[in-house]
Amino acid sequence: MAKFPDSLFKTAFKITNNGMVILKGAYPVEVNDQFLGIIKRTRKDIIGKSLLSHVFKDDIPIAEEEISKNREVIYEVRFIRGDGSLAYMEIRGHPIIYQREKCRMLIVRDITDKKINDKLFLNYLNVLEAFPEPICVHDLNGNILYTNPAMNKLFGAESTRQIIGEQVMKYVLPEFHPILKENKKKLRRFEATTTRQITINAYRGKRLFKVELSALPLNWVGETVVLAACHDLSLEERIHKSEVERQVIEAVNERLKWEILMHQKLENRLKEMVEEKEWLLKEVNHRVKNNLQIITSILNLQINQLQDKKIIPVMQEFQNRFYALSSIYSSLYQSASKEEIDISAYLKDLTNNLFISYSNPHKNISLTCNTDRIFLEYNQAITCGLIVNELVSNAVKHAFPNNGKGRIDVGIHQSAQNIRLEISDDGLGIKSIEKKREHETLGLQLVKGLVKQLKDGTIKRRKIIRGMGYVITFTLESPVKKEHRHIKKIVKK
Repeated sequence: MAKFPDSLFKTAFKITNNGMVILKGAYPVEVNDQFLGIIKRTRKDIIGKSLLSHVFKDDIPIAEEEISKNREVIYEVRFIRGDGSLAYMEIRGHPIIYQREKCRMLIVRDITDKKINDKLFLNYLNVLEAFPEPICVHDLNGNILYTNPAMNKLFGAESTRQIIGEQVMKYVLPEFHPILKENKKKLRRFEATTTRQITINAYRGKRLFKVELSALPLNWVGETVVLAACHDLSLEERIHKSEVERQVIEAVNERLKWEILMHQKLENRLKEMVEEKEWLLKEVNHRVKNNLQIITSILNLQINQLQDKKIIPVMQEFQNRFYALSSIYSSLYQSASKEEIDISAYLKDLTNNLFISYSNPHKNISLTCNTDRIFLEYNQAITCGLIVNELVSNAVKHAFPNNGKGRIDVGIHQSAQNIRLEISDDGLGIKSIEKKREHETLGLQLVKGLVKQLKDGTIKRRKIIRGMGYVITFTLESPVKKEHRHIKKIVKK
């Protein structure tokens, strides 16, 4: 029984690539992170609980036997991972002394992928074994790794063991070597090749025969190899139609039908997933819009009940900012595109709401919204909406004192990938530098912060004879869901 310092076990736990578990009976007292990663569970799931509870039910008798015997042994069991999947494990068990008690150390290696690859490899072999055409598998250096029964028959060999390890060129007449060397260059580039006719020697030079050779590079147990199929051009072989050949062709046809059916099912499922994702996105936009509208309505009720008239404008500002956001989600919900928004329609709706919010029968202010039809990515549209909300609100509140009359202009225009947003009024304006500093309100600070969020965004005060004007420029961003669009196109095809 191995007896080492406890610190040695802890060090081994950290540096090994394998999972490690120390058991006292069937109960783990220590596990490393590698083991937790393999079975996708937490320490809380494992420590102090029977390890058998995580073993696949058919393998529990094996695990119980080895725990009870506590001997040095290598065996395989299947574990149930935290996500419900099945994992194949190779376990090396060793009796040890840990913390002065008899325990059992398990070194666990995940062999799930190996099991899957072994199964696939056996499936390939079964197909090749039954295939009527002679098949030879060799590495890129020409060393033969496998021949099927049809190839053994063609060569005149009694078994595959007689041919494995031999050089392919040994069986090809010298005058055909240049052709195969040229083919070898294509195979290294992973290109299939076909040679119309070459002459090869049978095993031990018993006879010569002509074959049509087709070669294909593929992955064979983790190694790049060449699968060569030989078609015997002799009259005898071309006339011969064996029952096995017919059965294999039928099996291949059935397999192709099954593959087509699976492909159709996968295509339908992918289409359903895209449609489901679109529905969920639309539902999220709808719910966000409703929640923001509820907040706007609550603020409106609160404003109507306020007695302090100084607080009402502040509450209106909050209400208008929420409306700017909810209007975006309303546009998204109604739009056929879930990536872009018609900014012209959105800004017209937003500015009209602002005029209703700040409506005053004593003020005679007109609004002009001159916009190109531009489709913006929705993040940029939200930012533009908030900027317009702040600057138009500021103009309505401050540009026309004493119930003055005037005009506010909002415009957005596109030139190639460049967007120009203009907001101006013919109101009071800023008379001096000192007044300009006084004008740095929370709203204008918010505007400058929002402009920085736009791609290549800049803001400048526009020089006009009367009033105030701002020019915001930025670069148009493409929609962020290109992959989503690409999937939709594939499904429609």
